[in-house]
Amino acid sequence: MLIMGKTGDYMAACPHCGVKLHIWNIRAECPKCGVNIPNYDWKARLERDSEIAESSFAKFNAVLAKLKYSFVGSKLRIARIPISVLPLFGFLLPLGKLAVSLPLNEAGYTLNAVTIVKFLMKIDVFGFIGAVKSPVIGDGVLMLLLSLILVLLSAASLIVSLVFLLLNYLNLRSKGLFITNLVASIMMAGSGICYSSFMKMVASSTMNKAIGGGISWGIFAAAVLFLISAVTNLIVALKSETNTETEN
Repeated sequence: MLIMGKTGDYMAACPHCGVKLHIWNIRAECPKCGVNIPNYDWKARLERDSEIAESSFAKFNAVLAKLKYSFVGSKLRIARIPISVLPLFGFLLPLGKLAVSLPLNEAGYTLNAVTIVKFLMKIDVFGFIGAVKSPVIGDGVLMLLLSLILVLLSAASLIVSLVFLLLNYLNLRSKGLFITNLVASIMMAGSGICYSSFMKMVASSTMNKAIGGGISWGIFAAAVLFLISAVTNLIVALKSETNTETEN
């Protein structure tokens, strides 16, 4: 071990006789006892290194065993991994349709997470929010805004649940994944309801010829995928609680 001397020199101590070695002692042999310092007691040092390596390997094996127990301990635990990821693909499904028919501009859109994000990036968000106060189109804009917000919150809930799955893999009894997925399922269904209400308001207004559309099957499929994930994670949590009580 290197230590600081009184004169400020960096020095070490001979492992055999304990004499202090100054920085100018560059030879492999101790200047006092003549022992070869790099090779001194090499067998004991090799054994210590071997013990440290075995301890590190044992800790690594323990982590792998815990991972295996959490994810591959049963068929249900194996199934919950892809089931927990499946809702991610639900956002790529057709969640709704939007048709715009204006002078010199007619277009149809299939709404999913990608098109929704693009839509929000193009519009004046603050102006869009301000339109909620309008006595003419305020209610319809509010329904549309709520629909978009609920989809985005569902996506955020999915990200939280996936992070929770990775970081909290040992706590199988936790119902966090169940709660986040259940909330996301409810929000996806609520988004569909809000968008359907928006379209009904448009249909009964003077804008019925300019704007059309409705919800698509994808929003129901996405809600079901979240619900399946929620139920699966709830069963895993309840079974883990039962197993723990049995072991105790």
